[in-house]
Amino acid sequence: MKKEDSERIARLWFEEMWTKPNLAVADEIVDPEYNPEWIQINAKGPAQIKHEINHFRKIFPDLVYKIIEIQGEENKVWVRYRAHGTHKGEGWGFKVTNKFIEFEGATILYLNSKGKVIDQWGAFCFYDIFYGLGIVPPFWELSKYLTDFKK
Repeated sequence: MKKEDSERIARLWFEEMWTKPNLAVADEIVDPEYNPEWIQINAKGPAQIKHEINHFRKIFPDLVYKIIEIQGEENKVWVRYRAHGTHKGEGWGFKVTNKFIEFEGATILYLNSKGKVIDQWGAFCFYDIFYGLGIVPPFWELSKYLTDFKK
């Protein structure tokens, strides 16, 4: 697969599937066996990622991803992004705050020879999201809230 092809798949992943959200894109670009082991739900393939998108969008219905950097390779594509949305749905055990949050992250999408996403690795900081929602204190003040913290 060409670099441009893998980057096109990543743009579909973030700009179409996650941002619009156009869940039909999952059927086009996600392999039926897609099943990242760190995602603990009873689904795989396009159904798994659709479930994940629906869950996040219940919490942040206006969630938008903007690709900051992208680097395609033959069998994977690296993406750094910024995302933002408004906390309008309950999730993760927290009540709605109606706060606008922004966060950054990075994802590597792994692709098979047919141009389907077979796995992913992603990193973003939930703590930054929770801080933006006012749910946790600033990280630099966290030690004040830890009962067994030793200096």
